[in-house]
Amino acid sequence: MARKREFDRQDVVERAMLLFWQQGYEATSIRELKDAMGISSSSMYEVFGDKRGVFLAALAYFCQIERARIMDMAAQAATPQQFIVELFYSVENIVQTPSHTYSGSLVFNTMVEFGMRDADITSLMLAHYLDIAEIIADVLAQAQIAGTITSQDAPLHLSHTILTTLQGVATLKGIKPDFAYVDAITTSILRLLSD
Repeated sequence: MARKREFDRQDVVERAMLLFWQQGYEATSIRELKDAMGISSSSMYEVFGDKRGVFLAALAYFCQIERARIMDMAAQAATPQQFIVELFYSVENIVQTPSHTYSGSLVFNTMVEFGMRDADITSLMLAHYLDIAEIIADVLAQAQIAGTITSQDAPLHLSHTILTTLQGVATLKGIKPDFAYVDAITTSILRLLSD
């Protein structure tokens, strides 16, 4: 008879996520990981398989939180333009867990660390990117119908333009935190929506 699991899976995945977010995948040892998660090695291997399995679970959880946060931003924004502005100014702090606020994005950090060398991680990140593009496109499509955005470009095309620009800003902010062109870039994107 299988032993009953004595930990909350979401809680240990969140702890792992925070550690990977802080240190990256390669720099995180198995010992640090199981200590942060507060579980035994046998429990970790039984539930997640290995370090990579924990990382995939942590990355998927991060993606879930990030999408929910962006959907909430879209729902709370008074206008689609305000939503776009908030997206660009939230690059440094997209995700806020109940007890922690971390800078940057675990997804972005993972893209930098892994590139395309792990097919499962690449697939997860691409699906996440496409989901966020759909969220933005839905906001833009509704705004076009309402006439608050006058661009006749397809909402999904505009969304990909916004999202790839946002990733560029995130890259530059990672290299130069005081990158001075966020205002100018955001203004240019807003102008694109009015053409």
